[in-house]
Amino acid sequence: MHIDYGGVVLQNEADVEMRIVIPLLQGSPYLDIPEPFIKPKKYLAPTPFNRKAGLTSGGFPDFSVWIRSFPVLIVEAKPPDVPVEVGYHEAQMYAAYLNQNYPTGINPAHFVFATNGVDFMAGCWDSKPAISGKVIDLLPQSTVTVEFQKLCGRLILEDHAHKCLLAAKAKRFLLPYNLAGGQALLRATVNLNQFAAPLAPLLQRYFSSSKQSSIKEIVERAYVSSDEVTEYDRILESLLKERVSARRGNTVEYLHPERGGEENFQRSISIFANDENLSRLDRREGHLQLIQGAVGSGKSLFMERYKQTLQPKAAKEKTKWATVDFLGAPVSLVGAEDWLCRTFIDSFQIDNRDIDFSDISVLRGIYSRKLQQKKPIYAELEKASAEKAAIRRAEDMLEWQDNAEDTTRGIAEYIMGSRQEALVVVMDNVDRLDRDNQLAAFQLTLWFLNLTRAFVVLQMRDETYERYKDRPPLDTYRTGVVFHISPPRFIDVVKRRLELSIEYLSKEAGRDKTYEIESGMRIRYSVEELQNFLTRLYNALFDRNRNISRVLEALAGKDVRRALEIFGAIITSGYLSTTTIASNTLGSGDVWLKEHTILRILMRTNRRFFSKDSGFVQNIFAYDDACEKPDNFLLIEILFYLFKNKKTVGLINVEGYFTCTQIADAMQKMGYVPDDVFLTLRHLTRTELVVTDRMNTTDLIWQDSIRILAAGWVHLRLLSGRFEYLFGCIPTTPIRDQKTAQQLADLLKIEAERGELLFYQKLRAVEIFFEYLWHERQAAITPFNDGPESGAEYVLGHIQESIEATKNPLKARTKNRVEDILDFER
Repeated sequence: MHIDYGGVVLQNEADVEMRIVIPLLQGSPYLDIPEPFIKPKKYLAPTPFNRKAGLTSGGFPDFSVWIRSFPVLIVEAKPPDVPVEVGYHEAQMYAAYLNQNYPTGINPAHFVFATNGVDFMAGCWDSKPAISGKVIDLLPQSTVTVEFQKLCGRLILEDHAHKCLLAAKAKRFLLPYNLAGGQALLRATVNLNQFAAPLAPLLQRYFSSSKQSSIKEIVERAYVSSDEVTEYDRILESLLKERVSARRGNTVEYLHPERGGEENFQRSISIFANDENLSRLDRREGHLQLIQGAVGSGKSLFMERYKQTLQPKAAKEKTKWATVDFLGAPVSLVGAEDWLCRTFIDSFQIDNRDIDFSDISVLRGIYSRKLQQKKPIYAELEKASAEKAAIRRAEDMLEWQDNAEDTTRGIAEYIMGSRQEALVVVMDNVDRLDRDNQLAAFQLTLWFLNLTRAFVVLQMRDETYERYKDRPPLDTYRTGVVFHISPPRFIDVVKRRLELSIEYLSKEAGRDKTYEIESGMRIRYSVEELQNFLTRLYNALFDRNRNISRVLEALAGKDVRRALEIFGAIITSGYLSTTTIASNTLGSGDVWLKEHTILRILMRTNRRFFSKDSGFVQNIFAYDDACEKPDNFLLIEILFYLFKNKKTVGLINVEGYFTCTQIADAMQKMGYVPDDVFLTLRHLTRTELVVTDRMNTTDLIWQDSIRILAAGWVHLRLLSGRFEYLFGCIPTTPIRDQKTAQQLADLLKIEAERGELLFYQKLRAVEIFFEYLWHERQAAITPFNDGPESGAEYVLGHIQESIEATKNPLKARTKNRVEDILDFER
């Protein structure tokens, strides 16, 4: 059938959808529904209609309108030659199917609308059409249009969604810790491990110190060379792997710092520092050297090690260094030129003590260009008085010293011109800024390069460079060689630092120490036994046959600083039983460090109970207080979605990255309010279980793209099935059933009083927790989140397996291992 409405031709269903349905839904004179609320056919999976409708296969509604996680309007379009009654009936049947999957009393798919371009019908899912007529009569402000708006216009739909939300929203939640003692419970601490107390200076010296003397010792004796880096296992490799590629006209080269040097970086400096280039004065060419890698991958440590240790002796004698630390930069780098120059000047004076800035000959060298420009004026003054000319020169140099830009240019000209030495300036910690400031730092560095014509090293985050290398301002760096540095593994870094610590302890041989075990007995031990403690602790943590090493690697990611912080917390933790240490470490027992002990340390560090502020892991069952429709599985579903789709290319054309809007759309089908999803994404970003394309941990916006990190994966894959983790999450998990919350709180009170629950009490606590989560899941099932490949079902399966394994450990050990879906490379 061919319909012509004054030039608007309708020949098929697609014409009806585009030229009739969309304008009626979105147009302000009609229903005025915002475009993001309207979901096309592909948004919904095919769902079997009731066979009584006369259909025997699955189907889709052409459009559905979603508000606050509810499908409130179902729309069917038909070709002009199909009766509109067919479309209306199909829309009703789809709405009925949706409604029957929601709790009693909640019928979100309340409104239906159908048209074939000629006729239309609109009404409710369980009744005859409330309005019907000819499409041609739906004119702005006409009687039939006003009735149409009053039936299912935007305000009506939003009001209905709000009512559904209120009906679905459970009573306020309770936090078990609040019923067991409140914040005082979470603030309570345990004493540090006395056996490891003598290690405190070592931890400060080799694991967290920022003192220059310690850094010098670390770069000389504890640096992990490229040939010493081991490999991750398959899954962690896929999440922590380097994302580096080259482009036409541009080369990415890996830095391979060995014990004797790093030839690629040295070659680059040598080319710049040749006599021909340095002697060209105004024609001298500066050099910008990009070094990319992950945050915490060791870029700063590499530069320090190169400067102190790897740099050839001859080059070292002819090279001056300065470092600009961008962690001290202004919040905005727009107009930060003066800050950059002043920071450079301060660093140069600290790093190059052999150049005395109070020496008049040095000052004349620095300001020689400006002195030369004023030479005619000084000559005239000297005719009258040599003293006046000298005073004028001194006054001018004092004025120039106040001008940071003039002084910066002068230092560069003095070093590379008068002294014929190379000047290397390192822009440090740029990678720790967010994306926008990283790009601004690049622009600022170009300005500095043009000013000084020095050899400037700019450290950037690898993902920033890879994504923006073909866009301004990075596209100006078209023909340079980009150096990439790969982070050493947690296991490799800790090993070298421990070797240094053990060597340090060996110097104290013969000086025995004492500590007190739980029974009150004091035990004497030697430095050698303390060294043995460190060695055995390392072996227990990083045994490849134990999952705990994967947890540690994933939580640290590529951040060496975080890895060292985690290890330091483990060494000194009060949860390491001093009695066990005495009987095993000082004796000859087997590996004594149990997985549940390490998990407890990672969760609680020195706190009695786990909370969001107590350790290195997160509670995946928690949610934001501001959520409109709270749910213990929202965070889990987001992580599960991101992992399942980590090989899918998102809107920014990078694998695994999806905008907040895309994620919210996917979650809305599962019953989650988009604003709740956004709040949860903000939390995941802050806690570094996911990363944004802007590398920001605050100020999240809907357009930001998100990717799961290894830490997010390990929470789902490993921690969700660990009894200690599940038990630890109980105090801070929101519980919407008062009886359950009180039962759990009563057990927490016992733990607070006694220090530890009996085995059967802990088991009962986790069983109560599981039963509660299972019932919450059943109450929240929709047609779109029910299935084996949902995050909720995945985690509930892990919890059940954990309970069974705790009850029957022998059976669990002999049970055939089943491949986990989160172990598949998708």
